[in-house]
Amino acid sequence: MKKKKDEELTPWAKYQRDHKNQGRSSKGSSKKTPRSKRRASVKSGVSFKINKKKSVVFGAVLVLMLLIGVYFFSPISQVRSIKISGNKRTSTSEISKNLTLKKGDSIFASMFKKGSYENQLLKKDSDLKNVTIDVSLAGRANVQISENAIMGYVIRNKMYYTVRQDGTVVKKDSKQPTGNYPIFRGFKNDGTLKKFLKEYAQMPNEVQNGVAEVTLSPTKNIKNRIHFFMNDGNQVYAVINSFAKKMKYYPEISASMKKKGIIDLQVGAYSRPYGWTDEYKESRQSSEAESSYAEQQKAATKKSANMSSSETNSSTNDSDSVE
Repeated sequence: MKKKKDEELTPWAKYQRDHKNQGRSSKGSSKKTPRSKRRASVKSGVSFKINKKKSVVFGAVLVLMLLIGVYFFSPISQVRSIKISGNKRTSTSEISKNLTLKKGDSIFASMFKKGSYENQLLKKDSDLKNVTIDVSLAGRANVQISENAIMGYVIRNKMYYTVRQDGTVVKKDSKQPTGNYPIFRGFKNDGTLKKFLKEYAQMPNEVQNGVAEVTLSPTKNIKNRIHFFMNDGNQVYAVINSFAKKMKYYPEISASMKKKGIIDLQVGAYSRPYGWTDEYKESRQSSEAESSYAEQQKAATKKSANMSSSETNSSTNDSDSVE
């Protein structure tokens, strides 16, 4: 059938037919070739992107490790300042000496070891009640101190016993006190001593450091009266329940006094120089003597007047009887 059709076609029609067939075959081959190339190019592009991501991640990790290494070997990673606060009686230099944490230590190592630093400081200094250490990434270390410091010595049975801020009396005694601590006399009851120390701890450091001795000296009317002997030579009378609030004004009152003397803070606040009481007693005694003498003179005058009037009356009676 094809041969017949071919025979029937003219040469020109055959040429066109053959040309169309060649065009179709060339189009089919041209379509297949780009698809394979595209697949290969897509695969190569994906692998290139993956490799690029890996290289970026690897580079970032490398840079990070390099920065970390530079940080740890530079002064930025070290503790640059240490601030100590909260201490009143224990000196800052003494705490700094006993503190294991030092300037130049690694910040991260100090963060992990701060609990150990706190315990070591408490063991070295028994006057400290609590220690809290905070280390920042900026290299600043803060040491917060809470003291259970020695407040003074209480005398019992002629022996000196150390008294701490919480009112506990250390069992170990001594014949003589050590250090510049005040002496507390007359505090035989621990409850009274604790009430006193609770108020005493509220006084400013300046005032506490100026106290040489405190004696519990009750009277008939004031059972909780206390007597301060100050290092500057003055004496202060006060009561346990309210002396902390009033003693904070002691520096001003003392500075206003022209002479050393006694400051009375039991009721209100006033001061008088030494010797004022004796002069007052002498003046009072002299005034009482003068008034007594005046009364005696007055009584004598009155008595003499009565006697003269009685004599006049008796003479009058005698004259009447003669008549």
